[in-house]
Amino acid sequence: MDTKMGIITTLAENTKKQHQKDWYTFLFVQKYFVEKHFNWLKLSIDKNRKQLIGKGKLNIGGKSYEILLSYSPFNTYRYDRILIQDDTIKYHDDIHLYHDNSLCLYHPIIDKIPHKNISLCEMIPWISEWIIHYNQWKKYKVWLGREIKHNGL
Repeated sequence: MDTKMGIITTLAENTKKQHQKDWYTFLFVQKYFVEKHFNWLKLSIDKNRKQLIGKGKLNIGGKSYEILLSYSPFNTYRYDRILIQDDTIKYHDDIHLYHDNSLCLYHPIIDKIPHKNISLCEMIPWISEWIIHYNQWKKYKVWLGREIKHNGL
């Protein structure tokens, strides 16, 4: 690992520890900003599991997509787990899903700014973009969105 990546990783770990220490306040702030800007998504803080839970429906291209999400500084690797409830969407490297079928919306190391976590509010618009790119992929078999190949992250 080069020095720059080592510094980024260390800063991210320190930020994550701080978010874990003040987890309720951190999640409350995330919830506030998402609810302020995205009224289609209903959120609650699960105090037992120390995570923000969300559910909502997005309408894109005449189709309705049910979105489920969890967001927590206690999740491994990245805070977010965002899923589309659709049995036809299955894991495939080319469509930017993780093996648990959660959406791959950004590269968990390369896209992160040192000492700053990507907020849930920043990610929400990316869900719509992902759906649009997915529908294009179904048609053309090429991911037309910005991407970093990661093969099985």
